[in-house]
Amino acid sequence: MKKFIVIAITLLFLTGCGLLGFGGGHIDAVPSQEGDHPIVGVWEWTASRTYIYIFNADGNGSRGTAPAVQNFTWAIDEAGHLSMSMGRTTEHWYMEISDDVLTINSRQIANMRYSYNRRAGS
Repeated sequence: MKKFIVIAITLLFLTGCGLLGFGGGHIDAVPSQEGDHPIVGVWEWTASRTYIYIFNADGNGSRGTAPAVQNFTWAIDEAGHLSMSMGRTTEHWYMEISDDVLTINSRQIANMRYSYNRRAGS
């Protein structure tokens, strides 16, 4: 019975992750370097280096910690704000890049701010 419950909970979790846009993708993929925007590359969370963002030059990206990887499309508007779309959800961020540190501040949720270091070689 316990094994059945564990399997059922695992399946529910994996289904929920799929509905939220999480794929089981490989988070260490190397982004395309063809773009000219400074955000293109791999960024590691300053707090742990385990949570990363990948911004590809083609406007696609991914974030998370394997195996819980969330894919998104991204764009920078005329004011320099970052938008990331995951299915029906779009996040809007103020962003700043200084000395290979990306800092994003949510434009939707007060006091939500994160910093990421550019991964060497990206």
